[in-house]
Amino acid sequence: MSTEEKVLSEEDKLKKLEETFDMERAKYSKKISALVPMIKELNTIAEAQVLMLSYRQMLVDELHKFRTVVYKHKSNDRNTKKLRIEYYKRNYDMKLDSKEMTEYINSDMTLRIQKIDLVENHISYILETISTLDKMGFAIKNKIAVEEINYKGNI
Repeated sequence: MSTEEKVLSEEDKLKKLEETFDMERAKYSKKISALVPMIKELNTIAEAQVLMLSYRQMLVDELHKFRTVVYKHKSNDRNTKKLRIEYYKRNYDMKLDSKEMTEYINSDMTLRIQKIDLVENHISYILETISTLDKMGFAIKNKIAVEEINYKGNI
């Protein structure tokens, strides 16, 4: 497999990863949007709580998985960077200063960096979604408190 084919393959993998993350974000957006009307009604609020906590736990599991991926990739990137520095110092045809070497290495690692950026962006989405679910939990608590006050006021 040529270097060009490898790059195309890596670009395809990157595009597929982005599509997968887009589908996952759409899935969770749909699930959370379905919870909002359930919070309005007292007879569905318990089910909304159960679903909300379930979705939250799924997202926490995903968050842990992706943070592990980022950690492993960054560790591999450090090793790759060391290897590329050695290559440019010892085997490259031209003598490069440190700025040029950094630019060459960053160019070599562009797809790897993009992949990590995609995963970190997805981690940010997961964190924001967890925050939204936490806020929904407070909204449910407040809804129940208001209903209790209204019920006591009608007695």
